[in-house]
Amino acid sequence: MKPAVLRILLPALIAACVLPAAGAESTPAAPPKVVSRAAAEGGVTVATLSNGLTVIVKPMRIAPVVCVRCYVRAGGMLEKEFLGCGISHLCEHLVAKGALHEGPGHAAKTETRSAVGDIGGQSNASTSMAWTQYYISAAAGKTMDCVDLIAGWMAHCRITEEDFEREHGVVQRELELGKDNPRRQMWYAHSADVFGTHPASVPVIGFAKPLSRLTLQDVQTYHRRMYTPQNMVFVVAGDVDSEAVLQRAAKAFAGCDAGRVPDLSLPPVRALPGEIRTVHTNADLKETMAELSFQSIPLIHPDLYPLDVLSTILARGEASRLVTKVRRERKLVNSISCSSWTPHWGKGVFNVSFRCDPAKADAAEKAVLAELRAVAAEGVTAAELGRASRQMVASHVYSQQSVESVSETLGTDYLTTGDVSFSRNYTRRVRAVTADEVLRVARKYLTFDRMAVTRLVPRGQEATAGAKTETARQQEARAFALDNGLRVVLQPTDAVELVAMTLVTRGGLLAETESTNGLGALMAQLSTKGTPKLSAEQIAAFFANAGGGISGSCGNNTFYWQASVLEDSFADALEILADVIVRPTFAEKELEILRPDALARIGRVQESWFPELQQFQRRKFFGETPYGRMTVGTKEVVSSATVEQLREFHKRRVRAGDSVLAICGRFDPAAAEKLVRALFAAMPAGTVELPSPRPRKVPKAGELHVLKTSKQQVAGVMVAAPGMTVDNLADRFAVDVLDTIISGFRLPGGWLHNELRGKQLVYVVHAYNWAGLAPGAFLVYAAGQPDKAGEVVEIIHKNLRKAAEYTPTQEEIDRAVNVILTAELLGSQSMGALSMSSALDELYGFGYDFRSKLESHYAKVTPAEVARVARKYLGGGYVTCVSTPQPERVKQQ
Repeated sequence: MKPAVLRILLPALIAACVLPAAGAESTPAAPPKVVSRAAAEGGVTVATLSNGLTVIVKPMRIAPVVCVRCYVRAGGMLEKEFLGCGISHLCEHLVAKGALHEGPGHAAKTETRSAVGDIGGQSNASTSMAWTQYYISAAAGKTMDCVDLIAGWMAHCRITEEDFEREHGVVQRELELGKDNPRRQMWYAHSADVFGTHPASVPVIGFAKPLSRLTLQDVQTYHRRMYTPQNMVFVVAGDVDSEAVLQRAAKAFAGCDAGRVPDLSLPPVRALPGEIRTVHTNADLKETMAELSFQSIPLIHPDLYPLDVLSTILARGEASRLVTKVRRERKLVNSISCSSWTPHWGKGVFNVSFRCDPAKADAAEKAVLAELRAVAAEGVTAAELGRASRQMVASHVYSQQSVESVSETLGTDYLTTGDVSFSRNYTRRVRAVTADEVLRVARKYLTFDRMAVTRLVPRGQEATAGAKTETARQQEARAFALDNGLRVVLQPTDAVELVAMTLVTRGGLLAETESTNGLGALMAQLSTKGTPKLSAEQIAAFFANAGGGISGSCGNNTFYWQASVLEDSFADALEILADVIVRPTFAEKELEILRPDALARIGRVQESWFPELQQFQRRKFFGETPYGRMTVGTKEVVSSATVEQLREFHKRRVRAGDSVLAICGRFDPAAAEKLVRALFAAMPAGTVELPSPRPRKVPKAGELHVLKTSKQQVAGVMVAAPGMTVDNLADRFAVDVLDTIISGFRLPGGWLHNELRGKQLVYVVHAYNWAGLAPGAFLVYAAGQPDKAGEVVEIIHKNLRKAAEYTPTQEEIDRAVNVILTAELLGSQSMGALSMSSALDELYGFGYDFRSKLESHYAKVTPAEVARVARKYLGGGYVTCVSTPQPERVKQQ
């Protein structure tokens, strides 16, 4: 499988660099010329400029958005004499001006932040083993601004002493934060087992001592070496004109001359000498995590396709072998997956991962190996082969819905194979794989005498491009209601060959009590595991063959079911969706398969700082009301739940009058309406009364609650003020603008981010407006060093009080609205996201087409309105919750 970008870090940081001063006296440099140009499948243009830069452009007409992305072949394993210092990642922090990185963030200067803010875009950066990448997504009208800005970062970055000191401190704090992350520690340990002394075994973030010794001169030396145009790939995907983008990119890279091509050579990957087995511990882990790996092949190898098919057959979906045999039938694992990772630079890894109860680890490993031996001895069936092929084709189709994913696919395809059509042709080659080929590669690469087995266990258990393409036809959306009260939204489009279906019904946590907390999640999940017509295995097999999936979930305010398939399976998928919602069987056998995973999810709440703090904060802020609980439920309720309870819960809580079904994608609306009316007519009519908790009252002096935690590297902070209900449109839009000014919108930024990151006090900080059917909260969360928790709390309080007395300028509002609307556009590209937002908006009474009216709502926000809601929601006291290993360092402010 083509390697994905290795995202080593946690959410969001802003990095600063300095562009040449505007208006400086200099002779404008001539832009590089286009020296070659080629057209690829799908309207893609691949061009090379005279300075060596590769530019790839892909026009897309799904939505009026764009993603501009640049890759630099400067990754963690290419650092030569700096290997182990994390210097590629540190450069990432220093290069991008106004970007948010795939890791905790820091403050940037006002002029730096305005660059991305003025565009209204979402910007990110990340570093993998083989490259560093930067991108901005925005409305299509900002394409040239995005091109100029990313090109400026790449071509004209100057790293100052001030920049270096700030970011050097930030990345060291990130490294410390990772010590409390079991998944990251597992990845590091297993990479060391698999790759030995090869550079691929070194964490991209580096090791503490080498990282701490880096100097500004080291970074400048490495940056000059790696950031040359011949070592970069510039990608633009979206609603763009290819020729205009190409010419603008050339102009933007004026003055960026070709440099020496860096040495990107790597040593060969060693052959595994035999079975390598290691065991590591983690104090916060409740389950055992295990990785079993076999060496395989590099990306460009004919065995790529049968190996990928084999991994899909083994563990993709509920109908796969390992899921069926090891998790469902024998109940030995809580989760299991399989992958065939084939990098372009050396031998890859065929891997099986699972999580289980510690007492079951040996049996689980034995069962996994037994299934692998069986497939190597007997091969796979025609049904398995056909299902896997279908799933893999569907996966490619799903991945091409957003400009972000398309630009990433084009860039990584070119970097790893030199062929931007590699992924496009990949599915054709997958379809040609035979059962004999799968058997052959299973026997060749599943070398049971040469494998790496790594376990992470709870502490104390160590013993073990061209002309524009035609715009997709967009048909008119419509809504109607059934006699039982079910509201239905149909949104047909020819943009993609998919159909996504979402049904939401009022309930979620609000439908539970303390004694039933967890029944909602169990009910929704178990409902998809059997109907009068189909067993769980048959449902899983159908969706695997249909190239899709089905799920049921419990949220804070709703229960919701989602299904998606390729278009030719829509009618059958809709029938199954109707059956799991209207007439689920709730089989005892399936409950006992599901229960261990549900209990494991409850246990995982304590593994990481955020869910642990969230659980504590909910109880302290919302008390005994429904929002004071977690949707995963409690161990007591889940462990004792019966199918009779779940049937009764479903009967009482899922009603047509409380529900909306939204269908988006490629389908015949007339035929769909006929199907819906027939399939959902039996859904019980009526509505369910839900509790209406009163708004939280907080004393002016506030409240402080401290939870002592075992996590030694991080303290979490949550500050909450009483909030609004979701239907409060009079305040909602002004609060969104206020939130964006304070902390960014969906991605961190604003006052809190700038101050706390600038002072290197936190790994991450963000605020958001959480509104529900009952009154919610305005929340700020942050994570930082334990000895700084008190200072973090003080700064958050200070900024919230500042906001309560602040009146923004119209310019600030305009910039915030630009950011919000761009984020909304970028978040509404997939059929699944569209069906969910349409269903919820209709359920809450806004209308299914509410998203199309957002711009007009935000246009009405004035400085006075923002000041009003700031006083209303932030002018009182705050409930502050802190999780820390050092509670004595936190005092009431």
